[in-house]
Amino acid sequence: MKNVNIRDVRDSLSRIFCKLGIRDVDATILADLIIEDRDMSVEEIRKRLNYSISGVTSALHRLMRMHLVVRNKRGKRYLYRSESNILSVLLHLVEEINRRDLRNLQMKIEGTLKAVGKEEEEKLRKLREKVKKAEGYLQSLISLLSDEEVIP
Repeated sequence: MKNVNIRDVRDSLSRIFCKLGIRDVDATILADLIIEDRDMSVEEIRKRLNYSISGVTSALHRLMRMHLVVRNKRGKRYLYRSESNILSVLLHLVEEINRRDLRNLQMKIEGTLKAVGKEEEEKLRKLREKVKKAEGYLQSLISLLSDEEVIP
């Protein structure tokens, strides 16, 4: 096996988050915060990852809006931390997909159904059923993972 370092671990974790729809920069910062498991300043994150201040700040604000990162003020500085474990981050992202993305898709399908021909209508009706089924499965997964014993 080749020599693996902490950067490789961070990159692998980051790629998992990217698959769930998080931007590359955001995923890398989130992965780094989870690995470090401590409060970090924007400047410290910038230096560690070699990103711009504005890029780090923007990413942190997006991650805070998604409730994956929290900000605390210490003196005049803001410090950032991910208080989530990996499983709770993944659960939160699945909840977001279920709550926002699948519902948006369903609304688009419903809106499009009114404006298409017979052949396209049948395709969209089949897709609508698949989306409803996926939503049910995701809801079951969310319920299972939300169990207090699974996620501390």
